[in-house]
Amino acid sequence: MGAAIGAALKKLAVAIFTNPKVLKTVVGIIIGIIVIICMPIIAVVSIFNGSMDIDTDKLTTAIQQNITDEQNAKFELYNNTMEKIENKLKDKHLSKFNDLAEVIYLFSLTDKSKDKDFVKDFVSCFKKDYSDEEVVTAVNKEFHTNIKYDEVQRMVKSVKSTQISLSGYYDPKVKNNLDLAEWCRNAHKNGWGYVYGGYGQVCTVAYLDQQAAAWPGDNEAGGPMRTVGEKWLGKRVADCIGLIKSYAWYNPSDGSIRPGANGFTDCGANSIWNNVTESGDISSIPEVPGLGVWMNGHIGVYIGNGEVIEAMGTAYGVVKTKVAGRGWSKWLRIPNIQYVKKQDVKKETKKDSDKSKNKNKDKNKKQKKKKKG
Repeated sequence: MGAAIGAALKKLAVAIFTNPKVLKTVVGIIIGIIVIICMPIIAVVSIFNGSMDIDTDKLTTAIQQNITDEQNAKFELYNNTMEKIENKLKDKHLSKFNDLAEVIYLFSLTDKSKDKDFVKDFVSCFKKDYSDEEVVTAVNKEFHTNIKYDEVQRMVKSVKSTQISLSGYYDPKVKNNLDLAEWCRNAHKNGWGYVYGGYGQVCTVAYLDQQAAAWPGDNEAGGPMRTVGEKWLGKRVADCIGLIKSYAWYNPSDGSIRPGANGFTDCGANSIWNNVTESGDISSIPEVPGLGVWMNGHIGVYIGNGEVIEAMGTAYGVVKTKVAGRGWSKWLRIPNIQYVKKQDVKKETKKDSDKSKNKNKDKNKKQKKKKKG
């Protein structure tokens, strides 16, 4: 199965199966998708009963193992069409609509994949100054469909709340402080929740039960926190140190978050101190995004300008707070995180820009010589 459609289906699967509101509004569509991807009946029943945690990697594997040649041909068609749509949107500087395009195409327009000029006509419905609702209106007019904007909006929102994008990061291949700060900003922006012991998982009923059994304390994942945690269904969740671990353990090559990955061992808010090599009193915190801020039993990430992103608690989720007056006692450089300065990034960017200019000059000189020859 192609990469593009695989990624799209994985995002949509998470959105569908972990969001009760979506389940209620698109049951017919869900059944259609389930039939298309050949999920075993037992898995389908488990999902609707809320007794199965969604592992999108296993979901993809299951699809690949059970798919027929005819269905595989459909996937290839959808894959190629989605790639063309995304490339066209990119050419027109409209990549911000990728999620919306995936939802509309995969749920409503796959039957038109073979139509002449489909991609061109579909992409023509997206305009730079259009809102999502205006796009849906344009699609309905172009293809004589009756797509409901509120249903599309709910699905897109669910997709965006769980997806992880490294667009605009300093260096996705190296775990560094600037990208840690950006990761935390995105977690806040996307409305990540809090479940004790979490490190970026998508919250389901099964996951809440699992965590409550592992951490039964009233102030952990059990007791009243089990019920409070339901407010985060369908969203990614983490506890305070889990927010940092979700970044440290994330592998951009396959999109997985694996405990112990990238040389970052499992730890708690207090036990991380065992490996700290540089720290200080909170009153002396340097202006370095990506530093940890600590108080007994709790940790957050400094993002600059006196602000912190922290997974505050089950009732609050991932929030933005101020350093001042919050009770932080120490700052620290987080072990196995490479610390770079903003000015170094600017210098490096300028250097890369100069290299690129020189390459273009050399290329132009060679082309001129060829013409003369």
